[in-house]
Amino acid sequence: MRVEVRLFGNLGSYLPEGSNRSSFTKVLKRDTTVREVTAALNIPTEIYFIVVVNGMRVNPDYILKEGDQVNLFRPTGGG
Repeated sequence: MRVEVRLFGNLGSYLPEGSNRSSFTKVLKRDTTVREVTAALNIPTEIYFIVVVNGMRVNPDYILKEGDQVNLFRPTGGG
């Protein structure tokens, strides 16, 4: 199955070679979780990020489906 993965902010440094500016398409086996995708991208487990799939916030154990759009954001703060 294919999903689109988009990395925002400093997570962009984990984009694989050949990616466009902020996203890439990844071919996955069935029942792959967001956590497995982030591990394959070598994003350290201690980095906190927000996961949004198809416009809805989900946890990293969300099981991806064909055609999902996965967005990963680092939280920002202000004051």
